[in-house]
Amino acid sequence: MDIEGETAFITGGASGIGLALARRCAALGATVLLADIEEAALDRAAADLRRAGATVKTYRLDVSDRKNYEDVATRVLDAFGPPHLLFNNAGVAWKGPASQALPDDWEWIVKVNVLGLGYGVALFVPKMIQAGRGGYVVNTGSITGLITAVGAAAVYGMTKHAVVAISEALAHELRPHGLHVAVVCPGQVATNIGNADRNLISGVSREGLSSALPGEREFTNQSIAQGLSPDDVAARVFEALEQKRTYVVTHPEYKDEVILRHRQIENAITGRPETDVQLLAMAKAMFALSPLT
Repeated sequence: MDIEGETAFITGGASGIGLALARRCAALGATVLLADIEEAALDRAAADLRRAGATVKTYRLDVSDRKNYEDVATRVLDAFGPPHLLFNNAGVAWKGPASQALPDDWEWIVKVNVLGLGYGVALFVPKMIQAGRGGYVVNTGSITGLITAVGAAAVYGMTKHAVVAISEALAHELRPHGLHVAVVCPGQVATNIGNADRNLISGVSREGLSSALPGEREFTNQSIAQGLSPDDVAARVFEALEQKRTYVVTHPEYKDEVILRHRQIENAITGRPETDVQLLAMAKAMFALSPLT
């Protein structure tokens, strides 16, 4: 994959999957535009990348803050033009069954995981299309965006279903422009996402979030620590980009669960008289809905 001399804009880039993607981009000769809400971690990540020979520019970015994102996007576009690789990677996870989640739980996770991705798309993708140079849009979802997440992962899983849905739509829309879209759907990865509340957004208070049960956070973090390494995830992402695959499912052990959910949906389609035949035909003709890989 030849990206030498190109630019890669990566949100949530100071740690975890984002930093691993940055290392991979740097190793391939790209200039890394690293964005994160956590300034100290951002500085450390940039220093490590520079010691390895990378060209790095950093941006303090809260992806849920539209004004902050607009300011950062303007600075990026003025200095570098549209990125060749856009990684909408920033995300948070929080416990809570959907039936018990508090208003701040919903607000925080939706603003970061859904609106944060939407702002990235709105601010950069039209410029990438106008540039006419092709490129890549990579959205970090989750395996919970492909299966039914219940219990503690329910609200988080809802946002990742949104990430998968918008990625699929973008993949169809951007293909004629030479832009490839991929959605990364990992299972457990050894990151610090279990402590996502170390960085809260404006308007969301720690007191307003659901409280973890005694020992729950420690158990979660121990479980996450045993997951796939971020560097392994990044390697699988770039393999998928080489092959122009849309879905990047890094944990094949979930295959049966993904199939089961889709079989349940298929089985719900009854033999009643069809009513949307013309509407569906028109949509297929307008958008040339050929299969994604």
